[in-house]
Amino acid sequence: MKELIAGQKTKLSDLTQSQDLVIGTRVEFDSPVEADFSCFGVDQDGQLSDDRYMIFYNQKNSPCNSIKISNKQDSDSETFSVNLAKIPETIKKLVFTVTIDGAQSMSQVKSGYLRISDGSTTVAKFDFDGKQFNQERAVIIGEIYFKSVWRFGAVGQGFNGGLNALLAHFGGEEEAKAEAAPAPAPAPTPAKSSLKLSKITLDKKGDKKSISLEKTGSVQPIHINLNWDAGESKKGLFGFGASAPDLDLGCFFRMTDGGKGVIQPLGDSFGDKSQWPYILLDKDDRSGSASDGENMVIYRPDLVDFVVIFAMIYEGAADFSSVNGRVTIKDPKGNEIFIKLNAPDKGAPFCAAASFKKNGSSFDLVKEERYFSQGHKEADEYYGFGFKWQRGSK
Repeated sequence: MKELIAGQKTKLSDLTQSQDLVIGTRVEFDSPVEADFSCFGVDQDGQLSDDRYMIFYNQKNSPCNSIKISNKQDSDSETFSVNLAKIPETIKKLVFTVTIDGAQSMSQVKSGYLRISDGSTTVAKFDFDGKQFNQERAVIIGEIYFKSVWRFGAVGQGFNGGLNALLAHFGGEEEAKAEAAPAPAPAPTPAKSSLKLSKITLDKKGDKKSISLEKTGSVQPIHINLNWDAGESKKGLFGFGASAPDLDLGCFFRMTDGGKGVIQPLGDSFGDKSQWPYILLDKDDRSGSASDGENMVIYRPDLVDFVVIFAMIYEGAADFSSVNGRVTIKDPKGNEIFIKLNAPDKGAPFCAAASFKKNGSSFDLVKEERYFSQGHKEADEYYGFGFKWQRGSK
């Protein structure tokens, strides 16, 4: 086992040839202290550009399951599993952190460590204690980062501002708890902070949630995810038969300048991130086997007037009764809004799942869950976009 000190770096290939790693973390205090461990998957600029890769107790795995909180091992306070082979190219660094609440500081740490294991053997360990800290309430313990090859760096960097400063460091922001107005400075005790992200479920048709478009003075994207149960393909002896359900995510949109269009896999209308309409669909998952389903991002919601998010069954099922369809929307603040497509109409393969309507500096998000047996054209007539339709295939 290789023992490291703060600031020391090493190639992971010098420690193990395994791509499946276990990262164990621990801090111990003389008195009871609540400590939370997190892993931030950040881009080449060190920014949390995709908050689905912030792994912590309220979001325990990444979309591709390349990073996840696993069952605690040995004396770990928290244990993470990392599969380097599955990490998307956009994630260049995994940052392992610990934060504490209340008036305590990291100077009170009796002992702590971060260890790297190949699943059976601990191959490297970074030990630390409170002697290297002062009043910090958040610490970056270590980093696994890609620089021509995957490497590990023992860090031990503290942040006086605690969680708020740590999130700001990665380009995020803390969602504060609703509390009484703070006492005049200097306050005797720092206000308690929370890493929790709000998770909201729109249960009934017509349920509404307002989404603010204002965040730190810049335009922030809205993420839409469609997922469903893959089921099983039922092929005959010669390869013929029923296929696994193939659902498509898409949207009708109208911009504030009056321009309108459709984003969907049919016709390869995947949109564009950097030019009009600033809406992009990531892929066409033909079976539901992709762990992260299909994803669409509205990169410039400030230019959008009205959007209808739809899910369509292309093949493999007659309607939504057997596919367990669900839509998850992440707003610019990282809050999740969950919409389950659980009241299907028999024989209707097209569902208008949700709509966004501009309302000043915010969107009104509404659970639609309206099913249409005749597909796009019938849904278009209901919502009044006025498109001209022709039959298409993939």
